Amino acid sequence: MEFENVKNIIKAGLADAYVEVQDMTGTRDHLDLLIVSDQFIGKMLIQQHQLVMNLLSDSLKAEIHAVQLKTMSFEDAQKRGIKISK
Repeated sequence: MEFENVKNIIKAGLADAYVEVQDMTGTRDHLDLLIVSDQFIGKMLIQQHQLVMNLLSDSLKAEIHAVQLKTMSFEDAQKRGIKISK
């Protein structure tokens, strides 16, 4: 799976999203995703993850074996010291 495709799928569903994709195993099918979006505000963590997983559902069936998610709002990212490059 091309990482740019993963980013584009997520950004298509979460227009304001900042997305980082890391390969956890070197096989390009076990991904570590950091997704920052203000669309997560007011949602429980499970709801945030369900939103992302729903966006990736077709890719998960075909090309992605495992996903580790970190989701948060831009304010939470700033509080955690996560640098967002646009």
